[in-house]
Amino acid sequence: MKIGFNMPQLTTFASRRAVHEFAVRADQLGYDSLWVQDHLLYPEHPAQSHPIHQAVLGPDKLVQWPEAYESLLAPLESLAYVAGITQHIRVGTSVLVFGYHRPVALAKQIATIDLLSGGRFDLGIGLGWSREEYAQMETPFEKLGARCSDFIRALRAAWKTNPTQHDGPFYTIPRGSTSPKPTQRDAHGNPAVPILGGFLSDAGLARVAELCDAWHPAGHTVELATTRMQHINQMAKEEFGRGPLQLVHRVFAAPALPSIEKIGDQLMQPNWIGTPDEMLPQLKECKEAGIDEVVIDTSFFQEMTSEDDWIAQPDFFKPLLDEAHR
Repeated sequence: MKIGFNMPQLTTFASRRAVHEFAVRADQLGYDSLWVQDHLLYPEHPAQSHPIHQAVLGPDKLVQWPEAYESLLAPLESLAYVAGITQHIRVGTSVLVFGYHRPVALAKQIATIDLLSGGRFDLGIGLGWSREEYAQMETPFEKLGARCSDFIRALRAAWKTNPTQHDGPFYTIPRGSTSPKPTQRDAHGNPAVPILGGFLSDAGLARVAELCDAWHPAGHTVELATTRMQHINQMAKEEFGRGPLQLVHRVFAAPALPSIEKIGDQLMQPNWIGTPDEMLPQLKECKEAGIDEVVIDTSFFQEMTSEDDWIAQPDFFKPLLDEAHR
């Protein structure tokens, strides 16, 4: 089983030193992947709570977004930097919000990173939830599922061998050349990077089955993740003649780092808490369930108070790496 991290990106402690030393050390130790998220701003008076807070507090309770979002390094620029200072570890998005991007421009950005990294890019993509951020990008906050499906088709069209073209209900690419192309190839031999769908609704799971290479949930129990994955693979096979797809499972963690005296209550309800030994049962459960990759996200761990807390993590989690690769 593979194992990776959401890299230093959120919080003011995600400094150049933290990003550099974290990424290089994770690469040296043999971790499989580093991931980033996608947000644009931190409104003083948000129009909606974070989805996890909505699930816990109810849709009518409006609370401020997690403070970690107040400072967030731009995702693709961060991955381009990390790809340049590492040799083997893959880089990916967990997830990019499709509505903040345009297909041709994003296709070129991703193809560039994939080409220069030697084929190490994974694209996690999702719908997002912030009306304020959609407004900033002048993308309608409606028909998001259908719009995203067309976005994915447009991306794949832009990556194919020239001449390329796409005529969809929301996005159009005129016949011509869109280069460079990714180094990687899809199941049909076309230039492409793996696309991981971070969708959760019934329609979203069907979108994964039809258009994506993997499913990328966050914060699920192992039982729920694997049950939904079975449903996705059944749809992929029976309705679209493809698959099986991979399951890349993102988990929230509260690690007992050397600087941490006590772990308090956490906003994002981590399901991996404490020392590596205390987290080993959760990792083994994922491995035994056939999950393809686990992505550990400590971005919302409130007790982290310095860049050193970020830098310590690749070595701290090394026992989990050893078990995952065993």
